[in-house]
Parts: sequence; C-alpha cells; structure tokens
Amino acid sequence: MTSISVCMVAGEASADRHAAAVIRELKHIAPKAKIFGMGGPAMAEAGMECLYGMDQFSVMGFSDVLPRIRQILSVYRGLCAEVRKRKPQVVVPVDLPDFNMRLAGRLKRSGLKVLYYIAPQAWAWRKYRARTLARITDGLAVIFPFEEGFFSSYGVNARYVGHPFMEEQSPGATRGTWPPGRIALLPGSRMHEIQTILPVMIEAKRIVQKRRPDIAWHLPVAAGIENAAVQSLADPDIELLSSLAAADLAVVKSGTSSLEMALKGIPEVICYRTSSLNYWLARTFVKVDHIGMPNIILGRRAVPELIQDDLTPGRLAREVLEIIEDRQRYDRMQQSFEEMRKVLGNASPSKGVATWIADMAG
Repeated sequence: MTSISVCMVAGEASADRHAAAVIRELKHIAPKAKIFGMGGPAMAEAGMECLYGMDQFSVMGFSDVLPRIRQILSVYRGLCAEVRKRKPQVVVPVDLPDFNMRLAGRLKRSGLKVLYYIAPQAWAWRKYRARTLARITDGLAVIFPFEEGFFSSYGVNARYVGHPFMEEQSPGATRGTWPPGRIALLPGSRMHEIQTILPVMIEAKRIVQKRRPDIAWHLPVAAGIENAAVQSLADPDIELLSSLAAADLAVVKSGTSSLEMALKGIPEVICYRTSSLNYWLARTFVKVDHIGMPNIILGRRAVPELIQDDLTPGRLAREVLEIIEDRQRYDRMQQSFEEMRKVLGNASPSKGVATWIADMAG
C-alpha cells in the first residue's frame, strides 16, 4: 500500500491509549502511514506527530469549558488549518464529542472522509447527535454492542468493532478474591475530580477501617497528577501507586475505570459527584436508568451507585462493608461481570478500526 495520511484527534487519557493501539495496527498494515493531529504520550510513542497535546482539554463538565474557551478555539482553528494544508485521506476523531463533532462537521463539508471512533453517548442524552453523525461521518466505530443498532436506526454507517478494554486484558489476570484484603480507591484522573470525590472516600475508608483494620488500601495516581497533591488529601497508610496493583474491591468514580474494574473481575462501588450546576444540567438532559457502564451494559443494577447527595461517607462505608462481609453478594457481582464480558465479545477494535481506515484511504 502506498503511503497514506491520517489526522487523529483525541483529548483524554483513555482515548489516547485506545487511539495509540489503532496507530500501531495501522502502521502494521501501512508502514509508511503518516499520522498527525492532537493526542497524548501514548499516541506520540505509537508514531503520531502530536501538533497539540491533549492536556489542553482536561475539562470535566459543562461549566468547566467556559474558562478555557479561547484556548480550545485556538486549537480548533490550528487543526483545521493544518488539515487544509496536509489534506489527509481520512480524519479520525476519537471520543471528545463537543469538540470533535464540530471539527468533523467542518472537515466533512470540505470533502474529507471522516471515521469517528468511540461514539458520543447519544443514547443517553442529545439524541439529535445521532442524526448529526449520519451527516458528518462516513463511518462510526462503536464500542458497545447496543450502539450499532441505535445509531444505524438514525442512518449512521455504524459498526461494532469491540471494546478496547477487551484486547487490553492480560491473559490469566488475577480476579479479586473474597474476603477482600486489598481495596483500591479510584477518585478520577483529573485533579478537580480528585478534590471533589477523594475526601468522601477517605472518610468512608476510616469508618471501614474501624471494623476491618487488616485491609490494605491503594490509590493509583493518574499520569499528569502530582503525588504530593494527592497525598495531601489521603491518609498516610494509603499506598500511592503509578498503576493499579492487584485489588479485591474497588471504590471508583463513574466512568471508564468502573468498566475496567468490572472486566478485571473486581467488585466495586461506583461513585459520582460534581458541581451543583453540572449535576442539575445532567439531571435535566440525561435520560438513563444507570450511570455506571457495567449497569448500562447489563441493563440492571449489578453494581451499587452512589450519586451526588447519596455519596456520603456513611453510605459509602456501609456499601463497602456489606460487600466485604457478604460472600454471596461478592460472588454475584463477579458472575455479572462474566456475563458482561460475553456481551462485549472478543473482537479487536484496534485492528478493526485500522483496517477500516486503510480501506477508506483506498
């Protein structure tokens, strides 16, 4: 295959990792492929020319975008100018819908082919985005099985390619074991998330510790976050780690980490708290029965969720202690996770998306 040019745009850590896997597969298919755009360290290491770093997009909710709007617009204009100059055969926006859908629309109108990877959750809110995606994309690579039918019903060329976490799972990875002797605290990957959620987790940990002083506590610190900043909020007996060590139970902020823990077979309690404005807006527009991805995929409350005002140290400690002391509840959660793995299947999304890119590039 002759050399192809691809523009990829990702704006957060998980998207950076998933896009990097696609880049590696694409380089295998087309060794001379030239990839440029916006991303993070994983994409750069995989061979992409990062014109803009994803750290410029580490925002959490509706109100958090406003203070950085000028910077975001500057990146948007810069990417558009670079794409006009280089004329890639395919543009691959990865997640980041508020930015990437606008970018995709502009580039599609200029005659470029657009393959969107990791769809916006239009099935939860802003359903009109599905119709927009039918207009601004040539293909939509989705990572949850139910998304293919949803988007296809709106005229989108959608294809389920598998979930990235399934191909990232290490063969023979150790599941959590009962009774839990190791608990992981995962308050989020951004500092403002950590400052909001970690103090509640710490208070709950102290309550649990009075009844179970034998338990070891771990706190993985996301890339780009200073250990000292997290340590100032944590207890001295909590071990800070650069990655997740083996754990038997997790207390985790709602998001991709909750799905990752479930796929590892680690029972969990899902937590979420944000500003009053962000929560009010979410309650107004988001129409889903569950907030945690394991529960959404299974269509039932397999994992406990504590959201906003329900997230208190007492409630959280009670949920953790019940899981610690109830073997049947622990086992049922792990059985639900096995069911979820079967739903997701074993397809390799990085290979699927890379092949799709190469096909679109001709």
